[in-house]
Amino acid sequence: MSKPDAPNESALVCQARRGDRHAIKTLLVRNWGWLKGLLRSILSDHEDVDDVLQNICVRVIDRIETLREPKRFRPWLVSLARNEAITFRRKKKRQPIRLEPEQFAEQPDPRTFDEMDKAERRQQLTEAIDRLPEKYREALLLQLTGRMSYNDMAQLLEIPVTTFQVRLVRARRMVQDMMLGIEVIKVPRT
Repeated sequence: MSKPDAPNESALVCQARRGDRHAIKTLLVRNWGWLKGLLRSILSDHEDVDDVLQNICVRVIDRIETLREPKRFRPWLVSLARNEAITFRRKKKRQPIRLEPEQFAEQPDPRTFDEMDKAERRQQLTEAIDRLPEKYREALLLQLTGRMSYNDMAQLLEIPVTTFQVRLVRARRMVQDMMLGIEVIKVPRT
């Protein structure tokens, strides 16, 4: 919830459209968590997410005046973020992978076995989430990283709340099955 004296999002958008840098910064800060989750659902590399977040900041600054309806800021930002992430992913696929000799040098792992086990489980969880179909991954990561209500998250994805809830339940079930080693054979359509 916002403070009583804090401007609402529509007011901030109006200020940002007039060139108020503080309003743009406030808008980005308020939406940073769910935006990062959305990008994580599209991109697999954390560094890529950070790069695309920077690109989005530049795009918001450059294009905020094109937003006709201030109350539609979040859907506009979702669209902008998706397009930016997809463009980034396409460009990255076209780049050749460079292998440096240092990458092949074997380095001992200083972590204890418990830390290694936790790291392996975290890695398995990340891989399981990455293997989810995009619409389920998007719902799950939004829920994990955001502090919004289901209603707000559903609006961001432009789907009914019940559809969002179904996707979330199915995403959790698929991740759990993958973590337990149960092969996910059929992906639901919702």
